[in-house]
Amino acid sequence: MAVIFALSAGLCYAIASVFQHKVAAAAPEHMSLRPSLIIELIKHPMWLFGITLDIGAYFLEALALSVGSIVLVQTLLVSGLLFALPLSAIGRASRPGRSEWFAAAAVAGGIAVFLGVGEPIGRSGSATGWEWFFGFGFCISIMVLMVLITRGVQPHNRALGLAVATGACYACTAALTKQVVDILGHHSVATLFMRWPVYALAVFSITGLVLNQSAFNAGHLAASLPALAVTNPILSSFLGIYIFEEHLKAHGVLQHAIVAAAVVVMLLGVIRLARSPFVTGDEDQIGHPPVTPASP
Repeated sequence: MAVIFALSAGLCYAIASVFQHKVAAAAPEHMSLRPSLIIELIKHPMWLFGITLDIGAYFLEALALSVGSIVLVQTLLVSGLLFALPLSAIGRASRPGRSEWFAAAAVAGGIAVFLGVGEPIGRSGSATGWEWFFGFGFCISIMVLMVLITRGVQPHNRALGLAVATGACYACTAALTKQVVDILGHHSVATLFMRWPVYALAVFSITGLVLNQSAFNAGHLAASLPALAVTNPILSSFLGIYIFEEHLKAHGVLQHAIVAAAVVVMLLGVIRLARSPFVTGDEDQIGHPPVTPASP
């Protein structure tokens, strides 16, 4: 069930990103990283539809985390790009090219090999205070660093940096969600509100929303989506391994090498796929290949 829930969540997240970016990119730049940006975006039905998809995707992700490991679930979330590719071609005369399908095959093959050979396991929802402190401290440091170094830079670089910060924030959200669903599985709802993870989850969720929309506001989706799609599963897996002691069933040097190669292939495919105009929804680039200057 974890696989089904995670795949469904990935699809919803990918589609939601396209709708949210269309609106956030048109918002005034001075609203970036401010609550006023969210207030402005709420006025647009398209953005609200994207947020509705996001909320649905989050509940699917939570269901997946309740029965599966963080490494498994967060890796499968990138599969949403695979579904977004054929869906985006519906109603268009143009079709995804060879490079898009090669990228899709790289993502699908990488995920299949990673899950088949690596077999990530671990369903514990408990961790010590120090493990939370150092794990979250690492992710928060990345968030702060990305926000600081992207001030005043080119839109493309700012979008990329803020997307990395968003991925780090969403990794913390995934770990906290895992903890919250574990608490709910063993205690009552009233007990949940007596534990700190639910309040930390609310803080990181709001922060992630502002960072994500600011990344969409800063530049093209082709700059932010690849960074987000790569950073989130990597840092989520780090937290899953460090905080919840999740691990892979792979044995020996050969199997670990195969798993590492599968991850690299998958990430390269994700980067290429996330830049495709069929995924980002960039109508100007679909069916209009770049014109090369004539030779003298």
